[in-house]
Amino acid sequence: MNLTLKIWRQKNATSKGKFVSYQVNDISSSSSFLEMMDVLNESLVIKGGRSCRV
Repeated sequence: MNLTLKIWRQKNATSKGKFVSYQVNDISSSSSFLEMMDVLNESLVIKGGRSCRV
């Protein structure tokens, strides 16, 4: 399954935030939400980005 996730991103509690779209590919239909977030976070870290907190 290929999904587009819209994740709220904000540096800290006082900074302005925004939704950012991320594409995750080849997600198994038996994967949990947390497993899917692990896949996203792994790809973000590999690309030098910040991971998402759940």
